[in-house]
Amino acid sequence: MSDRRLAHWVARDVETHIEELVATTRQWRDGKGDRPVVTVYLVSGTRHTGYVLDQVRSTLVVQSVPQRGTPDLDVTMIPLARIEALTVHGAQDLVSEVPAHAPAAAATSMLDLRRRAKGLADLVATRIGHALVIELGSGELAQLAPLFEATRVALDRVCADDLGRTSLSERVQQIELRIGTPGVSLANATLVVSGPLTPDRLQKELDATL
Repeated sequence: MSDRRLAHWVARDVETHIEELVATTRQWRDGKGDRPVVTVYLVSGTRHTGYVLDQVRSTLVVQSVPQRGTPDLDVTMIPLARIEALTVHGAQDLVSEVPAHAPAAAATSMLDLRRRAKGLADLVATRIGHALVIELGSGELAQLAPLFEATRVALDRVCADDLGRTSLSERVQQIELRIGTPGVSLANATLVVSGPLTPDRLQKELDATL
């Protein structure tokens, strides 16, 4: 039954769901799977229904559902800070196609990883209320990519509560990811994350540092 599939749905904050929808679109472009239809609700009370097309800096790009009888497609650019809620239509199909605990697809190149770091920085910036930079230190893709994914998960957990968001907002303006002795340090508003680190350990390190 469709409702039983949703028993495996993993609830996250809106920003993380948007990030996952962007990743789904990238897979769709590569011929892997379909995109779900979503409705994006804005704080103004308006809403837009269609497919997530892309995310550029702090803007979400949504492609409208084609209207019957016309080949025209509309594309709407929506500031992430103006999004209040999100509906994923046919969510049971998304759960059945993607296991609830499946890891994010690995970055395919350093350029891809830098793009993901920029996207994550933009997402976190909308949550903490000011610009944030995520820098990738020297290292191989095979080393930095897992550290980035651990950082993404840990930052999502830290930002999930008011205290975490406030501390991150007040104390951090830049995050540097490095390969070396595992640990976290903070100085001059720069948070240095050295790995390898698991998401759970990184979250504990962040809680202790922030």
